[in-house]
Amino acid sequence: MAVLTISRDVGSEGRRIGLLTAQTLGYGFLDRERILARVREAGRRWEKWSEGFDERTPRLWERYDRSYVSFIAMVQAEIMKEAASGRVVVMGRGGNYLLRGVPTALRVRVAASLEERIARVSRREDIDEDSARRLIESTEREREGFLLSVYGRNGKDPADYDLYLDTTGVPAEQVSARLCLLLSEKDALAGEEELRELRMRSLAYEIKAHLFTGLPFFVPTLDVQFDGEAVCVSGVVRLPKERALVMEEAAKVAGDAPLRFSLQYRH
Repeated sequence: MAVLTISRDVGSEGRRIGLLTAQTLGYGFLDRERILARVREAGRRWEKWSEGFDERTPRLWERYDRSYVSFIAMVQAEIMKEAASGRVVVMGRGGNYLLRGVPTALRVRVAASLEERIARVSRREDIDEDSARRLIESTEREREGFLLSVYGRNGKDPADYDLYLDTTGVPAEQVSARLCLLLSEKDALAGEEELRELRMRSLAYEIKAHLFTGLPFFVPTLDVQFDGEAVCVSGVVRLPKERALVMEEAAKVAGDAPLRFSLQYRH
């Protein structure tokens, strides 16, 4: 039931390593295209945010726009849903931050020297090296901006990962083989309590996405987290009927799972 998250530098071969690992172990592969395909199924209203998702820094007003906040909540819920099922490779999208503290998750950063990355991108895109350098710099600048806006981290700090790999001069197959061994060790940690906690964390994100997308009003302070015992829904609402509706809608998704509410009124 292990989960692998891969964050990577442009041109580091991180995607190829993720695909090789998924194919070798029979894991699912959750990348940008698959996530966005699922989000689009929820309705056309979300499609505008799909364009350039995580490859451009959101403008200040967008970060507080209801549809953008709802879109991010849906993306996070999809990642956590896959992670709770286990045996999946999650490519980017801040998966390492969502799965922080999960014993069965292996959170990896794949890096390489700039010179090697420029050469790889130049060959892959059939462009000259100056163009490859500009492409790398612009893409990474936008990705970092996205991560900062959503998670408050830029994705570069080795402390945000369980493993930081430099693929300079190292074949992707060799890196993948190492990850396969480490994932087998993670599988051994998948006890019932660990799996329950991951399912509850996934449920919290599912509830959050449901509330953001389904309520007839917007609660910008809304947050939903599993606190170790129950899923806690917190935020500031204006009216008793809003509070009642938040509780009702959260309960629909939670089913028999324990819920806790910390909903305050705006003064």
